[in-house]
Amino acid sequence: MSTVKDICSFLDSFAPFSTSAPWDNTGLSVGDLTKNVKKVMLSLDVTGDVIDEAIKENAGLVITHHPLIFDPVKSVTADTLLYKAVASGISFISSHTCLDIAKDGVNDCLANAIGIKNIKTVEEDEFLKIGEIEEKTEDEFVSLLKEKLSCNVLYNSTGNNIKKVAFCSGSGGDLWGLAKSCGADALLTGEAKYHEFLDASFNNISIFACGHFETEIIVIDTLKEKLEKEFKNIEFFKANQKNVVKCK
Repeated sequence: MSTVKDICSFLDSFAPFSTSAPWDNTGLSVGDLTKNVKKVMLSLDVTGDVIDEAIKENAGLVITHHPLIFDPVKSVTADTLLYKAVASGISFISSHTCLDIAKDGVNDCLANAIGIKNIKTVEEDEFLKIGEIEEKTEDEFVSLLKEKLSCNVLYNSTGNNIKKVAFCSGSGGDLWGLAKSCGADALLTGEAKYHEFLDASFNNISIFACGHFETEIIVIDTLKEKLEKEFKNIEFFKANQKNVVKCK
């Protein structure tokens, strides 16, 4: 029988928690490392619905990308998500920024989905990678993103064709300047601020923002396959999580 610690150690072996950003909070956040587990849920986030589903499905562990706890907690009261998680008796592990940069991690899954080749990590920032696609117009690139990521796309138009693409899953709009200095025609990310679109436009580089959820949820299938190969005695399943951010 495998324990929470066994699974935590395996995650650490290919996406070391020590490589997480200094502000991040990865690893076990709630639960018992010595607990045996037979059923594990995988999810991008911990939400109330995710916890309810984990309870209903008798999962002993939930593995998420985004941590349950980011900031210091002064109290754990009945009206908080953390209380609900603790009261469930389920253990919770997160693999966040360490999984972003890991081999076959979030950024690699994003590149694979879009078909980005000849990929290199940008030395100045390990969360930014750069590679190439078959040259496309802006409209063609938008159509590709919508098809492969099932997303809506926010972008600033430069009118330039796109071949060299810098990319960072999640929230990477602030990396447009570094992407530009690396010779990228565009920055692909999950979300960007209005002034980042403005500044990128002035500097003749496009930002394509496809949604934080949409650029990261794609890692769950790959993560599930890795875990199933290592722990054949455990049932792994994906949470029925939907993006709470709607766009009509």
